[in-house]
Amino acid sequence: MSVGSINRRTFTVGAAALTAGAVASPYVRRAGAQGAPIRVGVINSMSGSLAAYSQEGHPAFVYLIDKINAEGGIKSMGGAKIELVMADDTSQPARTATEARRLITEEKVDLLTGSLLSAQMLAISPVLDELQQPCLSVWAGGSKSPFLYTLGYHYDRGYAKSMADFAVFLRDKKGFALKTFTPCYSNYEAGQQTNNFLVDRMKKAGFEVLGEAPLDTKAQDQTPAMIRIRSMKPDLVMGLVTPRDGILMHQARYNLAYHNSIFAGGTGGYSDLTLWRDLSPDIAKAVLTRNLFAMTGFSASANISGMQKIVTELRDVAKLKLIGQSAIQSAQAARVVQRVLEAAGSRDKKALLEGFKKLDIKFGDPDLYLSKPSGLKFADDRLLEDGSAMFVQWMENQSQQVIFPDQFANAQPRAKA
Repeated sequence: MSVGSINRRTFTVGAAALTAGAVASPYVRRAGAQGAPIRVGVINSMSGSLAAYSQEGHPAFVYLIDKINAEGGIKSMGGAKIELVMADDTSQPARTATEARRLITEEKVDLLTGSLLSAQMLAISPVLDELQQPCLSVWAGGSKSPFLYTLGYHYDRGYAKSMADFAVFLRDKKGFALKTFTPCYSNYEAGQQTNNFLVDRMKKAGFEVLGEAPLDTKAQDQTPAMIRIRSMKPDLVMGLVTPRDGILMHQARYNLAYHNSIFAGGTGGYSDLTLWRDLSPDIAKAVLTRNLFAMTGFSASANISGMQKIVTELRDVAKLKLIGQSAIQSAQAARVVQRVLEAAGSRDKKALLEGFKKLDIKFGDPDLYLSKPSGLKFADDRLLEDGSAMFVQWMENQSQQVIFPDQFANAQPRAKA
C-alpha cells in the first residue's frame, strides 16, 4: 500500500493504539489502486476524554478496510478501492464539526464515518444537513440528521430496554432480591437520554426508584456520587457510563469498600477491556468481579460464530493485542461501509443513502460480528432495528462470561456477599 505524505493535519494514533499493534496512520491512507478511489473521511477521538473508544477501534477498522481493498475493493464500482482520509477531533464536539466540514469541502470525501459518540453526533448534524453528506457513526445513540446512520445503541430500544430486561431477568428468572433501583449514569446527552427511558421502564417493571446519582463527566473523583448511592442503599445501581467515568466510579467503590448493591450497566464504563489495566489489577479484581454485570455487544466467549471468527482474525492475523467491544464495533462498521458502497454502486449521495436503507446483514452471515439475533438492518430512525445487547460478568483472570441472553450465554450470573 502506498502512503501519502504527512502534513500538519496528520492523524496521530495514541500510545494505546500503538500498543494494540497499530501503526501510526498518516492523514491520508491511500488505497494504491488505479482509477479514482472512494474517499472515506474518518473522524475519530484519538485523544481526549473519549480516546479509549477510537484507540481500540481504529486499528480494527483500518485492518478490515485494507482487507476489503486486497480482496478486490468495491465490485459494484469496478473494483474501486477505499481511501481513508483521517482526522482527530480530540474529543471536542466543536472540532468534530470543523473537521467534518473540512473533509467534505476540502478533501471531497464521498462518505464520512468515525467513532462519533452522541455529543459529536449533535455537533456534526447541522454540517451534514447543510452539505447533504451521508455519514456512519460507530457509537451515537441517536441521529439528528437524515444523513446520519449509526451502529450505536438506541437510547430506548437499545440501552434502556437491554438494561431493564436484564434487571427483570435477574429478579424473575435468577432469584436475585432486587426491589429498589438507583440510576447512576454519565451526565451527558446519551447518559441523560438513556436514563429517562430506563427509569420509565424500571418503574413499569415494578422497581422502586431511589433518587439518582449522575456522574459529572468533568469530575476527577466520583466519590461524592458513590457516597450518595451508599446512603440510599439500593438493591441495584444501573445506567450508561463512559470508560473514563467508569474508572473513577470503580475507584470510588473500591476506596469506600462498597459492595452491597448490584452494579449493572453499559457500556465502556462496565465492559471495556482497558478497565483492568487502568484501574490496576488489584482494584479491578476487587470491584469488577464482585456484584457487577456489564452490558456489551461483544464477548469473545459468546456463542456467535461470526464474532468468534473476527476475534481470532484480529488476534492472529492483524496481531491486535486489544480486542474488545470497540474493536469489534469498528470492524463491523468497516463491513457496513463495504455493504453500503456495494449497494449504492455509485458515489452519488442519494445512492449512498439508499445503500444504507438496503443494508441487511442477517444473523449467521460471516460478516455479522455483533450480538444481533435479528441481524443488522437500519430502522426508519437510522438506528439499528435490533437494539439488543448481551450482559457479561468479569472473571478473576480478566476474561468475561456471557450470562444474558440465554441464546448466547455460557455461564450463570453470580453474586458475592
